[in-house]
Amino acid sequence: MDVLELLSDYANYLREKKDQGKKIIGFMGHDNIPEELLDAAGFIPLKMIFAGNDDLMNASNDYLPPSTCSFAQSCIGLFSLNPSQYNFLNLIDQFIVSNHCVSDICTSEIITKYFNISRLNFYVSYTQGSEALKYFKLELVDIKHQLEKLIGREIRKQDIIESIKKYNSFKKKLSEINDLDISGSEKLKIFQKAILYGPVILPELDDFIQANRENQARKSKNSVDILFTGCSIFIGDYLIDLIEDSGGDIKYFDTWVGEAYFSQVYEEEDITSNDDPLDFFVQRFKNNKNGDHMVPNYFENKVAQIKEIIKKHQEENGKKLGVINHIIKFCDHINIFQSFLKKELQEEGIQVLNLERDYSRANRGQLSTRVEAFMEMM
Repeated sequence: MDVLELLSDYANYLREKKDQGKKIIGFMGHDNIPEELLDAAGFIPLKMIFAGNDDLMNASNDYLPPSTCSFAQSCIGLFSLNPSQYNFLNLIDQFIVSNHCVSDICTSEIITKYFNISRLNFYVSYTQGSEALKYFKLELVDIKHQLEKLIGREIRKQDIIESIKKYNSFKKKLSEINDLDISGSEKLKIFQKAILYGPVILPELDDFIQANRENQARKSKNSVDILFTGCSIFIGDYLIDLIEDSGGDIKYFDTWVGEAYFSQVYEEEDITSNDDPLDFFVQRFKNNKNGDHMVPNYFENKVAQIKEIIKKHQEENGKKLGVINHIIKFCDHINIFQSFLKKELQEEGIQVLNLERDYSRANRGQLSTRVEAFMEMM
């Protein structure tokens, strides 16, 4: 399925849901927005995971300076230019303003203010101490009340628990797909589609796993195994093709369109044991040691996680992993990490490419040259 077909099918899906009386909540979701709570309230969660281009980035300059994250610029451009393949964004009823980063806050505020979409607020601490966890719980209670006000009734505890179970099974299924011996581009397409649709496509994921277990597509031994970290590859981005055309094969997507998303699961036996299901979201936040809201130890935790993945991969497959650290231009969260990441990993003999770029297609040739040189070095 190509990008245009995916977007067309998704648009039809959302229109069907709107005809059934469902409402849609959009958000710049990274790793702390409780989708399960939105689902339990009867809303359709819509994550902004769409890549940009020159036109979309330039269209944002009426609202934000060009020194803003290229992904954030593109999100504003999607609402400003309203390209036909993304016109399903017009169906969004509410948009969550959250604080993963400054660009997220500004972009979400602009979208709600200038494009007439109602706003919900959900703010997250950057630490994990006891007071931060109490604050996070208060924010969960607050957004639950905001949702209840919209639907005119209380969100039942059992509905939240059932939604947690559903998303738990969904994420575990994505983890199974991650373990399949298929190309990185095939995995990424499934991850992107799954994050758009959510658990409703569980039967499709089951069919995909079954088909690929029966017919494993073994790849050339000449490919270079890659751990991809930093900023995600979003829908419509050519970067995955560029990496594979250069001889790379992404084995691990260490991003929030990838393992950072589907690794956030609960033990089945614990789900029904808590009096307040909101405490599950607090526990997930507390356990998310590798998320970039985990100040002051994020850098160290992330590097330790990457080293462990690389060690395990080499033991199991007998091949080294190279690291591509993807930095969307002006993404402060990833940008300030790049020197530390490269230094720490290269001291262990791990090769790292810090790949900083925006969504301009004019840069494709230069990016290709850098990626090809990295593959040859590996």
